Amino acid sequence: MKRLERAVALFLLFGPCALPAQTARRIAFLPANSKFADLENRVSDGLVGRFAGRPGLSVIDRESIERIIKEQNFQNSDRSSPDTAVRIGKIAGVGQVVMVQVDAASYTAQAQKSGNTTTATGTVILQAHARMIEVETAAILTQPSSSFEDHVVIATATEHKAVNFGAYHKPASQTTEGDDPKVVETKEVSKAVDAVATDLAGKLSGTLAAAAAPKPEPPLVAGIANGSVYIDEGSAAGIKAGDRFQVTREVKIGLNDPRTNQPMTKKIQVCQLTVTDVDEKDASGTCKGGIPQNNDVAEPIGR
Repeated sequence: MKRLERAVALFLLFGPCALPAQTARRIAFLPANSKFADLENRVSDGLVGRFAGRPGLSVIDRESIERIIKEQNFQNSDRSSPDTAVRIGKIAGVGQVVMVQVDAASYTAQAQKSGNTTTATGTVILQAHARMIEVETAAILTQPSSSFEDHVVIATATEHKAVNFGAYHKPASQTTEGDDPKVVETKEVSKAVDAVATDLAGKLSGTLAAAAAPKPEPPLVAGIANGSVYIDEGSAAGIKAGDRFQVTREVKIGLNDPRTNQPMTKKIQVCQLTVTDVDEKDASGTCKGGIPQNNDVAEPIGR
């Protein structure tokens, strides 16, 4: 698929805000969809929130990734494999995919009595890891893990014995202090998710910064005017008179990829462009060989 077609497909899939500048690094977070799928979604969303908005970085939201998974008919059992992450990453046009998997999670409550006071305590445990995969090479760049455990008092109940003193009689009673157990559980699970997401984000940041930067995309042919072939980049992109480009075109071969069901293509060489005139945002010249078309790719020669 040519660059413009790919950009249009991403625009339709992710919306206008998802199209970054050409130099932006693109990353996606993919929940493994294990038996802790809900927590994996929450940790993934937490990572998205911590990476989104960073300079030079474009984060694909989880809903868009889920849409790709649904449209491409990926099976849930395949999600945790690096191969699936790479395939999804290529469709989404990202450089790295982070697979988020929760390994253990629990929330338990227990009561312990000491004297006439019973204390109910809640314990939350969350363990997860995040596997960062380079889409181009399928290499696992890093696989940090994180764990969180916390104990919190839910409520205390104190029993008071009956008091009998002459004519005075005070019946046995009980006083209870604390919050709603469900509210406490919700807060503790949220605290665990936040802590794990923060920890994983810190561990992933260094590796992401050291990962290969996205390669700048070559210019596209804009068309032919007054006998000259125009491309959509100029002096602002470092192009100067005398530069040469190999103009190529992706053509369908009549088959679909069995994994993605997308049309398979091959690259053909159209002509060799020599730049003669340069403006800030475009350049033009003569092309030796075939006739170029709008959206053909102009790959630099000798740069």
